[in-house]
Amino acid sequence: MTALSNKAGNEINKMAAILANYPSPDRWTPEMKAQTVQFAALLDTAQKMILAANLIGINYEAEKQTFLDNAGHTKSVFTSNTYNYSLGRLEAWADRQKINLLELTPAQADDFIYYLRGERSSGSVRLDVAAASSFFTFLHRRHKAIDNPFRGTRARPPSEAPKKPEIPSTEEVEIMIRELSPDLAAAVAIMALRGLRAGILSCISITGDKFSGRSKGKEVSGALPAKVIEAIKAAKLPLRRPFAEVLTNTLEKRIARAIEKLHKAGKVQARYSAHDFRHSYAVTEYRKDKDIYRVSKLLGHASIQVTEIYLRGLGEVE
Repeated sequence: MTALSNKAGNEINKMAAILANYPSPDRWTPEMKAQTVQFAALLDTAQKMILAANLIGINYEAEKQTFLDNAGHTKSVFTSNTYNYSLGRLEAWADRQKINLLELTPAQADDFIYYLRGERSSGSVRLDVAAASSFFTFLHRRHKAIDNPFRGTRARPPSEAPKKPEIPSTEEVEIMIRELSPDLAAAVAIMALRGLRAGILSCISITGDKFSGRSKGKEVSGALPAKVIEAIKAAKLPLRRPFAEVLTNTLEKRIARAIEKLHKAGKVQARYSAHDFRHSYAVTEYRKDKDIYRVSKLLGHASIQVTEIYLRGLGEVE
């Protein structure tokens, strides 16, 4: 590769020296035009050779694993899994197209997005593109020969207008805790009565009424209401680790299916998701005394500003 690169470099230098003495383009002879085309082809070949040389030695699988191990700002398992699934779709598409992902061009990136738009919802497409773009930005920082072909794309579907959040009322939370299977009722109680995310359930540890665990990559702890402890005991779950080894996605899907049945039966107003319970908790606590600082601490937000934005999105503050 080095010998070929040197030979190409010598040819380019020779050709450049010849073209340097050419008159203005409007005075070029047919021979000069032919030489210019030849020079352009030589440059293109040289660029491809240089790119190939720079890509040699890059271990794609190792780079991908490093990226996934540090996915997002929080290094959360959920984010890592989401990125992994998105990159898997890109890899499968590239394999069918016989494309080396390390050489992916902007046009090919657009083609991948157009393919996704025919297969997935707009929100899912945007998530896949965000994951791929994040990965290529990561690669570029480590290997300057690799650019991010997704940067600046116009193929990505536009953002959908945000829907008004559906927040279960206090009465609906009580209905769901009463109607759901005991283990799901306990999970809902933790999220709706203490505002914890679904992601903490698999690692939450409880001693007395105190809990600890990791949520979005951060250690969180605090006290649980008596009703939460009662729900866990009613489900006959081990208080120390009630949801140990339970996959978050599986639990969320079970909750969603169970709530959909309640919705069809007319017992709740919407098909609430697991995260809607955290919304319900935030709104319920804020309405008690409108103390954003207190709510911010309960939710574990980094600042009051984050909580203010959060509550604004829920329609609680202007």
